[in-house]
Amino acid sequence: MSASMDSREKSVIRSTRTDLLSTGVYQVGGAYEWVHSLGVGAPIPFSSLPISIRPEPGADLVVVGVGGDRHRSYSTPAGSTVFDLITAEVPANLRAAGRIWGTALSVLHEKASLMGDFPGSTPRTIRRSEAWLGGAWQPAREVLGDSGLQEIRRWIKRVLSGPHQVVVHGYPGMAHWVVTPDGAAGSLLTGEDVGLAHPGYDIAWVLGEMAELHAFHPVLRANIEELRNGFLETCGEAPGSSEIGPALAFRIAQHSYDWHHYAGAGEAQAKALLHLAGSYMDTTPEAR
Repeated sequence: MSASMDSREKSVIRSTRTDLLSTGVYQVGGAYEWVHSLGVGAPIPFSSLPISIRPEPGADLVVVGVGGDRHRSYSTPAGSTVFDLITAEVPANLRAAGRIWGTALSVLHEKASLMGDFPGSTPRTIRRSEAWLGGAWQPAREVLGDSGLQEIRRWIKRVLSGPHQVVVHGYPGMAHWVVTPDGAAGSLLTGEDVGLAHPGYDIAWVLGEMAELHAFHPVLRANIEELRNGFLETCGEAPGSSEIGPALAFRIAQHSYDWHHYAGAGEAQAKALLHLAGSYMDTTPEAR
């Protein structure tokens, strides 16, 4: 964190902790400081890939963190989460909020570059998925089946090896897209999970998170649909019909693994998410 921030009084706004990631939010003058720290069970450190953002219109939507491989600090005018928006008693203009989220992601894909040549720069979230994607985690193998896991692996291979490779965020969902209370402005907290891949990887990550909320929170569905419609207007080209199934399944299954291993979910809860992941493909044991 910067020396100027250190010299000013800070007040704690919120704090959350799992064995994967700890988050502290502090009010510093008229701005906010988001501090992310590796959880005690995190299997690999934050990405060390240095990135730069071309200083063009929209670049201020992407905030690159300051820090090392265990802690990152972000200064931003945004002190709320997307979940705050969609659960507010008087909701914001959620379609507009979705549009600015999509814009931030497209700005990253179009204006970011690695500061140097880093071959094999796989996003950290994909590297973490090796713990279950190869079949080592029994619940994923049981629910998704070998063919389901193979279909997801094929999708991952395509996003990592296709001709359109850009700097991707790696984890651009609600833990890293933070907003003002009205949703009219926001910041994409960037750097912990970055790598090179097709931009559809990031888009699918966000859509998978929205799909999960849509499935398990019926009361929020209208709000989530407004947010998603706005996001799709500006995020770039989403995965097509042949790609969207394994793309959504990957994000949901990764959350299942993380929830179970780092945040206290039981196996039954994890399997509920895995069954949702499987519903987006036709290769699960239940579908055969």
